[in-house]
Amino acid sequence: MPAGRRTRWAGALFDGHVCSLGYTVIDWIAEYCCHGPGDVAGEPATVDDEWFAFLVEAYRIDPLSGRRVYDEAVLSRPKGRAKSELAGWVGVAEAFAPCRFDGWDADGQPVARPVRSPLLRCLATEEEQAGNTFENIAFIVGDWGQDMFPEIYGGAGGVRRYQSAKAIYLPGGGEIRACTAGNASKDGGKETFVVADETHLYVLRELKGMYGTVQRNCGKRKLAQPWLLQTTTMYRLGEQSIAEETLTAWRKGELPDTILVDHREASGRVDAETLADADYTKRQLIEVYGPAAAWHDMDRKYRDMRDPRICRDDAEAARYYLNRGFQSSDSWISIDVVRRQVRRELVNAGEAIALGFDGSLNDDSTVLIGCRMSDGFLFPVGIWEKPAGRAGIGWEVPRAEVLEAIREAFARYDVIRLYCDPHEWRSDIDSMSAELGVERVISWETRRDVQMAAALDRLHVDLINGEVWHCGDGRMIEHFGNAYVRQKGRYRLVRKEHERSPRKIDSVVGAAIALEARADAITAKLWPKRQRRRVVIR
Repeated sequence: MPAGRRTRWAGALFDGHVCSLGYTVIDWIAEYCCHGPGDVAGEPATVDDEWFAFLVEAYRIDPLSGRRVYDEAVLSRPKGRAKSELAGWVGVAEAFAPCRFDGWDADGQPVARPVRSPLLRCLATEEEQAGNTFENIAFIVGDWGQDMFPEIYGGAGGVRRYQSAKAIYLPGGGEIRACTAGNASKDGGKETFVVADETHLYVLRELKGMYGTVQRNCGKRKLAQPWLLQTTTMYRLGEQSIAEETLTAWRKGELPDTILVDHREASGRVDAETLADADYTKRQLIEVYGPAAAWHDMDRKYRDMRDPRICRDDAEAARYYLNRGFQSSDSWISIDVVRRQVRRELVNAGEAIALGFDGSLNDDSTVLIGCRMSDGFLFPVGIWEKPAGRAGIGWEVPRAEVLEAIREAFARYDVIRLYCDPHEWRSDIDSMSAELGVERVISWETRRDVQMAAALDRLHVDLINGEVWHCGDGRMIEHFGNAYVRQKGRYRLVRKEHERSPRKIDSVVGAAIALEARADAITAKLWPKRQRRRVVIR
């Protein structure tokens, strides 16, 4: 413990204070960094409240070991929010500033040191493009820093003009490089910090391969505690970009605790009707740009959103400027409606429920959705999804685990009725019916267009009218957002965006048949309707 005798963090010094090296990094950025190329080039770096909070959290450390809490951070904001400039400041700090734990001072607060032999990569999407982040770093270290702070930046080499620089060689060893798909895949580097800028553009296999390569490299230097900063604007739905894969996993609660996601999007409705309302959309712009709204021209931004030369359609306008995904006109239900109907509560043991089961063997999800009899409240009892990546190779639904979950649901709740889609599960359903009661476990074919369309219509209408709520499970919400209308004659069914899409919709089917099971049980007088309180007007 070179900085003092303490062996752990002594605790907060003020409200909101956390164990983080971010305070040290922010002070250093404010002292030794500037704004990059643009209207305020060369002016002192300004870390607003939003960026302050992000940096403090991104540099959070364990209060005992002092090691970084996060090995990846994701910053998602709308176009023009200066994400690349912030990433540039972090890159300069990672190369020159004290930013790794070096013990506790006498007051029990963390002390920092610079990274030894830092190797930084700024990932770019094109061979001819150095990238906005690297350009900001090169400007600070070269054009500006050599004159302003020669004691800090004077020993850096490789920068004559920031516009043409591709590498910066650091005094005392180390380097900062702009990196493209063409050279990253061949490089066995030992990075200490990586910026993957605008990952909503990382769609091509070569770009995703570059990202994967440097991510693996970050695991090579344990003492340096490498980490990756991913910046992005909202992705185009269905492109399966790195940003989409990351934020989808985050919404579903599948990311490890070592990945920080800081995503801000406009709240409220976003559709063709609201985008045509200038006042409404400008309020959303002010919300999503946060502190930066004070120096952005919101009237100009709204005009750009409505200009077809700048934004080809409403979806592009919503993505770039509101940081929101935009569902197409054939989406089965608006994701805004689904999010509006979230009610965070638990269903107590012993309560009467209905269940809907939609099963598969290996590719699609298998879901068991509960529906409270008293009010139709929906919640997942179990969702079994094929894991992403290598973990999904050869994966099969854990049949025994699913069947045990059904038994546990019957033991925990008063299950009035369970509707099961028998496809690929017929024998299991027959066994369950014999075990748990033929009047309670019932085969319900989802391939019957008339019945399935009616069940989906009930769910759709009840959600829109605010008569049905759900628990807000991220996987369920994701499935609802992935559902598109499949029109079969006069029947309105659901489908994925395309036949081979990996995006799942099974929770929609499970919820629909669970709600249908509840309605049918009430009709059959298996459970009484909740009595409404009579209002007497005198």
